[in-house]
Amino acid sequence: MVAFAEHLAEVHCSVVRAIDERDPALFASLYTDAGTLLTPDGRAVRGREAIAEEFGNWLAAGFVKQTLEDVDLTVGDTVAVEEGIAIGEFAEGPEVRSNYIVVHVRQDDGSWLMHRDMWTHVGADVPAEVL
Repeated sequence: MVAFAEHLAEVHCSVVRAIDERDPALFASLYTDAGTLLTPDGRAVRGREAIAEEFGNWLAAGFVKQTLEDVDLTVGDTVAVEEGIAIGEFAEGPEVRSNYIVVHVRQDDGSWLMHRDMWTHVGADVPAEVL
């Protein structure tokens, strides 16, 4: 699990860098070729090209920062599941809190990539103790 935890720290640093550098291609490179974002509005954004375009839309909407809380990991030989709370900040407007789950898949070369990424928005009226 230590190796996966190190990988996850690198992924999170890469996400921060993609946001800071406004780089949709970097963000998309963290996913498998068949990677899919399952968005709160019910869309399935499939493949790196579509993920890069989606991330570009978030940046255009003012996405400037993401932090994570209460991250929990379940790690197997070829699949790992990450679950937690993500807090997205935008240039204007309130922060967006989400419960999320990401499925990571080990590649043939031993590296890990995100394969499925799903989140649900948490309304401001939801008490913190139920998150």
